[in-house]
Amino acid sequence: LKETPEVGVPLYGPLINTITRGARLKKFYLRSAPTGCGKSRSMIADACNISCNEIYDEQLGWIKNGAAEPTLYITTEQELEEVQTMMLAFLSNVNEDTILNGTYSGDEEARVDKAIEILENSPLYIEELPDFSLRDIENTIKRNVRDNNVTYVFHDYIHTSLKILEEITKRTGGVKLREDNILFMISIRLKDLCNQYGIFILTATQLNGDYKEAKEYDQNLLRGAKSIADKVDVGMIMLEVSQEDIDSLSDVIHRGGYEIPDVKISVYKNRRGRWKNVLLWCKSDRGICRIEPMFV
Repeated sequence: LKETPEVGVPLYGPLINTITRGARLKKFYLRSAPTGCGKSRSMIADACNISCNEIYDEQLGWIKNGAAEPTLYITTEQELEEVQTMMLAFLSNVNEDTILNGTYSGDEEARVDKAIEILENSPLYIEELPDFSLRDIENTIKRNVRDNNVTYVFHDYIHTSLKILEEITKRTGGVKLREDNILFMISIRLKDLCNQYGIFILTATQLNGDYKEAKEYDQNLLRGAKSIADKVDVGMIMLEVSQEDIDSLSDVIHRGGYEIPDVKISVYKNRRGRWKNVLLWCKSDRGICRIEPMFV
């Protein structure tokens, strides 16, 4: 450990790597959120941060961003084109709306052109799996590990699909399993793949309806099965900030001179990390896929 401390390559944003120790190989992270909170966007930021060696910073312009590590992004809901424009928005710091409408001003178009070049030359592989089975996920990861030396995998999010239900019913000889059992089986398999191939996997889940009233943000809010969290090494939940939160934080915001946060990330599980049961308060600009923690 003195020669190679237990840390991984950085995920995107300040503070997050202090808490998670980065994207560590053989580890399985879960970051859940309700619909529309930025699950895919934050995942795209992490995938690009690991696989692209340059990124645009508002203050400093184009900055070197470390080594480009082979990374796989598996999308289950968005099409390839949708994922690509989000990636370009993140790298170039140009709002995705501007890219989609072609309404550039100043040096924005030049920045997007450079982002296209960076993306083309990066070891970042995107796979579409709209209706997937367990075997599809497994084969996609194995193929990319073998052909592209991928070590970092981002899976858009875990949910049941028609194909997965058929596959598991066949495997169990016609015994129908509940959704929570199926989701638990997916998470076991993903954790096994982490260990088998020495890779890092980050995935997400939706939340159940209880999150609106909840006072504690932990595995009890995961839709379908809280048992998914049994297998993860780091468990996080991302939520929008409420007016009640802002009132509670007013003193901290005022004294620290922070902007008003609009996203909070709860870290409810953190194996081998000293920080858990903490909340990261973040400012987000989802148009450029950047969610940045300001304080904990």
